[in-house]
Amino acid sequence: MAEKQMTSFEEKFRKLEELTRSLESGTLPIDEAIVVYSQGMELAVECKKSLDEMSQKIEDAKLKAQEALLNGRTEN
Repeated sequence: MAEKQMTSFEEKFRKLEELTRSLESGTLPIDEAIVVYSQGMELAVECKKSLDEMSQKIEDAKLKAQEALLNGRTEN
């Protein structure tokens, strides 16, 4: 059964926290811990990518606002 595709950063981060707690508990059999670790690493990469994209959007918006201020006008 395919797992529901996670779309938001918050969902991915919550799942990453859950996997981390599971690993930190020390109760998983080694085979399961390896699978959980692999899932966590994949989510960490996805979260980093999302954060990088969000950061770029913020920078773009900031530059656009600065340009508008320098030009003495506002853009919609």
